[in-house]
Amino acid sequence: MNDNMPQPANLLGTVVVTGANRNVGAHLAGRFIDDGYTVVAQYRSATDALDALVERGAIAIQGDFSDAAASQAVADRIAAAAPTIRAVVHNASTFSPTNDDPAQAAEQFQAFFEVHMRAPYLLNTRLADQIAAPDGGAGDIIHITDIYADNPGPQYDIYCATKAGLQNLSASFAKRLAPRVKVNAIQPGPISFESWVSEEQRQAMLRATPLAKTGTPEAIYKAVRAFMDNDYQTGAVVAVDGGKRLGSN
Repeated sequence: MNDNMPQPANLLGTVVVTGANRNVGAHLAGRFIDDGYTVVAQYRSATDALDALVERGAIAIQGDFSDAAASQAVADRIAAAAPTIRAVVHNASTFSPTNDDPAQAAEQFQAFFEVHMRAPYLLNTRLADQIAAPDGGAGDIIHITDIYADNPGPQYDIYCATKAGLQNLSASFAKRLAPRVKVNAIQPGPISFESWVSEEQRQAMLRATPLAKTGTPEAIYKAVRAFMDNDYQTGAVVAVDGGKRLGSN
């Protein structure tokens, strides 16, 4: 991989995508490349999707968000690879139901906190001075949270709590970094299902979604670009969920 390569010249600028080695993150990174941006793709483990991004010119930064030191190291690598940054998209996430065993649930809580809260905090703090639009306007930080940050499911209480914490950090950073950087959040609804989700659960989810379908990573990309293209929006939270947050009648 090409960790810490110098930033190529690009009039549109550089976009950092965390968790860019799979699913939504890989799609976001690929679409930014399609649209002419330089991409810095953070990843924990290599995948075919990441290899494809590197072949297209992405700058790959390997590292995990297991603790403060690991996250700070990733932030430093990104800062070295991209002296100026158009946008940072915090897509990295971990998801599972809360374990019934309290000791294992506590370990989950720490892991979710590291990925969803401490890593974004450390990256935002480290990279803030490097974020700006090429035309001198405000750059962007975009946090990917979840519709359940506002309406948590008890079975996923730790996941929901840490995503809610990320959403709260988004508001704090919007205040702290204005007017140089816009900070907004996207709440995805059902985009894809984990392998352990049963068909019955999938169908129930679709029945509770007014648009009666799962979303696509492209829907998230459109929301990300909408934030970047709007110079008068910060501290906002936008749901991309097919209406799922409204619940079923």
